Amino acid sequence: MPDALVRGALTLLLARPEDADAIRAIWNHEVLETDHTTDTEPRDLRAQRAWLAAHGDDHPVVVAVSDGTVLGYGALSPYRPKPAFRRTVEDSVYVKRGARGGGIGGAILAHLLELARERGHHSVLARITAPNAASLALHERHAFARIGLEREVAFKRGRWLDVVVLQKILDR
Repeated sequence: MPDALVRGALTLLLARPEDADAIRAIWNHEVLETDHTTDTEPRDLRAQRAWLAAHGDDHPVVVAVSDGTVLGYGALSPYRPKPAFRRTVEDSVYVKRGARGGGIGGAILAHLLELARERGHHSVLARITAPNAASLALHERHAFARIGLEREVAFKRGRWLDVVVLQKILDR
């Protein structure tokens, strides 16, 4: 797969260190203003750069760019640290507020699934907080199946959150 994939006016690129600040801005909005992530503390630029650097070739981060602006990003992350889980990954997809609803998240997720297949991954999991109906629908449109519900496992912004677990087996 090339380093860039063009879908209409949107270009999907492997993230570079210079994308860290744009990724951080999208992430910090989700942390501070939504229940879409269970993280509660925003990242500074140093922490965001370290997060990006920790994702190697087997666990890429991609950015969706239009007219030079990062509108969203997605990542494949290790599911668990034990070696037997090395072919299972967890995806994350985030789209900048104001750019949602136009297919950017779908383009990012489709690209992540292509990258996962190319890297020999077998299973992709998504762990999505129940209030995030858009992400649940996005994953289901990409043939993820709901496989579990973790009830009241996260406490954020004064309330308990359920986490829905979805899975897509790539070899089928």
